[in-house]
Amino acid sequence: MNRILFSLFISILITLLLLTEIRANEDTLSNDALYRQRCSGMYYKNDIPGGGSDSIITVNYDKASKTDVAAIVYEWPDNGKVGRSVGPGGTSKVYICDQNAVLANYCPQSQLSGFIVTGNQTASIVTHTFNATKNGQSFTYTINRTGYYCVAALPSPLSDSQFLVTVDWKNPYGELPAMDYPKLPFYGVLTLVYLLIGIIWTVLSIMHRHDLLPVQHYLSGVILFIIMEMAFNWGYWLNYNMYGDSSTFLLCLVAVLNAGRNSISFFMLLIVCMGYGVVKPSLGSTMIKCRILTLAHFVFGVVYAAGTMLIDPETASPLVFLVIFPLALTMTTFYVWTLQSITNTLQTLEIRRQTVKASMYKRLYRLLVFSVSVLAIFFVINMFNYVHREDPDWIPNNWQKTWFLLDGWLNILYLIVFCVILFIWRPTENNKRFAMSEELMQEDDFDTERHSSRLSESPVYEQEKYGSSSGDRGETERLHNDGDDGSVVFDIGDEHDEKSTLRESGEISNASREILSRHSNENETNNYQDVPETN
Repeated sequence: MNRILFSLFISILITLLLLTEIRANEDTLSNDALYRQRCSGMYYKNDIPGGGSDSIITVNYDKASKTDVAAIVYEWPDNGKVGRSVGPGGTSKVYICDQNAVLANYCPQSQLSGFIVTGNQTASIVTHTFNATKNGQSFTYTINRTGYYCVAALPSPLSDSQFLVTVDWKNPYGELPAMDYPKLPFYGVLTLVYLLIGIIWTVLSIMHRHDLLPVQHYLSGVILFIIMEMAFNWGYWLNYNMYGDSSTFLLCLVAVLNAGRNSISFFMLLIVCMGYGVVKPSLGSTMIKCRILTLAHFVFGVVYAAGTMLIDPETASPLVFLVIFPLALTMTTFYVWTLQSITNTLQTLEIRRQTVKASMYKRLYRLLVFSVSVLAIFFVINMFNYVHREDPDWIPNNWQKTWFLLDGWLNILYLIVFCVILFIWRPTENNKRFAMSEELMQEDDFDTERHSSRLSESPVYEQEKYGSSSGDRGETERLHNDGDDGSVVFDIGDEHDEKSTLRESGEISNASREILSRHSNENETNNYQDVPETN
């Protein structure tokens, strides 16, 4: 068990670490070793729905530069053709073709002052040299196929002189980085899906407004909150795509809404698994603990979101870990507490032989097992990604699906789990009676037969058996059948279900004696014959 909890915690931690990567759509190149090359995915115009204009990469030479600059644009598979390997075993590379390189036969005279390109120069490789004496220099590279492209720049001849070159990546759909583009339609679709869910839930709530449970009011609030969050998420990416720069206000708002949505969702799942509103009318002091954990998770979620915006993960790894660790801890606490709570609730219902409610919680338990299993699968995938994230070929080969590995699958898993929970706890006409009712406990077969034989001598039993009880019995059977197949979870029949359940099961509990006594008194009042008391 401890190993499972540890693996779950590490999975959450690694996922949050990977989510800290943020890219902009404009890059700057300088003579700093860390900023001499930048790469990005690019879409060909025919590969994007509605893509009319060409995808282009624009490289601009800043007039503040003090030296000539050699620049090169190429697709990642041609990376091995850039530069010339020299030295024992080819351990070092020469990139700029100067007079010394020409004399050493590292490059031909035609490449002088530019990048060295070995082998056959493909159409994806374009070189250009900027002259320090000229102003307003730039060149444009047109994308002819979807791929991962890089732009590099170095002083020519190679020196310590400073320069500044900006790179603008322009895709046919707008200004979004290609790695983030799928999020734009993705959040748009999610907004519409949650809006449709909200409309259906609202209609059901209005139809059964007099039978709503407290937990269903909570769920209504969560639905409204999620619709708002998804709409602002979509609005953030739409704004980014239109103006080429992320809105700080929308980014902060989305971060806070996301932290709130996750906290409220975990809280809802936890109190539902504790049996709130269905098994227990109140959680007492436990509710306060749940709220404290929810508040802590929300605060750590906001801190994490702020950290991903303000901290560069490449230069402040220990600080990033300190930001992520509390959030991963509270998330793991929620998972462990939730699984423990639903296990205890199931045990309680089985001991009390509440089969209908137990079947509902068993479905919820299977759902949680499914979600944890999916988390475990993506834990393995994220472990693989984390181990290989320093591999130079990993991002170029996986840039189109990175958004799904880091963001998409979590939202899809959340949608599935949330929809199933809403289906199980959907408003029906008998919610309150189901929540407050108790199925009469079964006795052994011997007591059942004895009780049935004694009841058969009672005129009340004859009247119940051959009178209007057939409809009641049908309602009871519908309750049990619905509990088995999951079609109507909260439907428990009409007000006479206690009598029907008593007749079918043959109970001899105190509750059954009270019900029989009550019916006997009613019949006496109506001038029926006296009914012998059942001992």
